[in-house]
Order: sequence, then structure tokens, then C-alpha cells
Amino acid sequence: MQSTRIILVDDHALVRQGVRTLLEEEPGFHVVGEAETGDDAIPLAIREQPDVMLVDVHMPRGVDGVTAARRIKEAVPHTRIFMLTMFDDEVHLERMLLAGVDGVLFKHDSSQEIISAIRSTSSSKGTPYLPPRIRPEIRQKLLDLLKAPSKSLSSSVLTPRETEILALIAQGYTNREIADRLHISVKTVEAHRARIVERIGAESRVDLIQYALQHGLISKPIL
Repeated sequence: MQSTRIILVDDHALVRQGVRTLLEEEPGFHVVGEAETGDDAIPLAIREQPDVMLVDVHMPRGVDGVTAARRIKEAVPHTRIFMLTMFDDEVHLERMLLAGVDGVLFKHDSSQEIISAIRSTSSSKGTPYLPPRIRPEIRQKLLDLLKAPSKSLSSSVLTPRETEILALIAQGYTNREIADRLHISVKTVEAHRARIVERIGAESRVDLIQYALQHGLISKPIL
């Protein structure tokens, strides 16, 4: 039986260790790499070309899990990505699915749920894996959203790049640090920042942070 090659992405070493132990007890599963940030996960995925990645949504440094997942999908489209999260509200779920991930798993799901999701074939048919605990009406709304993403309730007012920059701003990165991280000029960052402020009607950095919180770009206030 061909081995399923897996990468784990989570900022907590103990979480990665626990999930690795769980997965490697399963026949045919092989963890080929780990990353503690979204920034590290992207080049790792390109290098290893894994079959599956389990990616934490919220990581305190660098790009968040959703942004990392979107970039990985662009670079390694055959890799199936499952987001690991503690949030089950529509806004967070929307943002994950609109990034093109293959499924969502909750951190308090049973080990069998995680294993079943990885073994599932639903995402290969174009339908993302959603845990049974998601209410049927929410599940249908999310699946309908994928057919018409312009109806998103969350952060579709911003482009993916603006969303990425807003997340970094909300984490406290300076324009220079964002420019260096994304390999763009400071003037480009400033231009994006100005458009973000205009589009969401922000009047201060606090407003930017609040918007990022409400739309699942960060998990807690950083002031």
C-alpha cells in the first residue's frame, strides 16, 4: 500500500508531537515534516510535495494558516489541506473554505474523526470535508458559498493580498517588516494599507485590529 505523506503545521510542539504519534500509528500514514509557522510551511510544502497537510488556523507569527494554505494550494495544488481550528462560526469557516482547502477539522474532534477525514475521498470530488457536528443548515450555506463566492459574508471586500497584509498589521508588524516578509517594497505596503483603511472604513490601528479579529485573521487582540 502506498504511503500517505503528511506535513503538520502548528505553533505548539506538543500538539504536533501528539498528532504525529496518532497518525504514525495508522497503517500507511507517514509524517514527512513539521512547521511551526505559516511562513515555514510554504517552502516545506513545495520541497516535500506532501499528499496531505494539517494546518492550524491561528499562529502568532507571520502569515496565518489560512493565508499559508491559499499559497500552498497555488504552489502545490495536488496537496490536500485540512485546517485545524477551535472556531466553528460561519465567518471563520467561510474564510477557510474560500482559501480552497480540502476540509476543516476541529481540534477537539476525536482521533478517529481526523483519521477518517484524511482517508476520505470527498475532497478529491470537489466537495470539502466538513465534520458531522456542523449543523446541516450551516453546512449547506457553506457549500452554496463555494458555488458563488461573491456572496461571502466575511472579508471578501479585501483582496487576498490585502487580507494577508491586514493580518500582519494586526499582529504588530511594521510596514518595513511586512515588506521584507512579503518581498515587496515599503511603498507597495503603504499603498495596500491605504486601500485597506479606505475599504473597511478604519480610523485607527485599533479599528484594523478589531476588523481582523471579527474576520478570523487573528485569534486575540494584539495592542
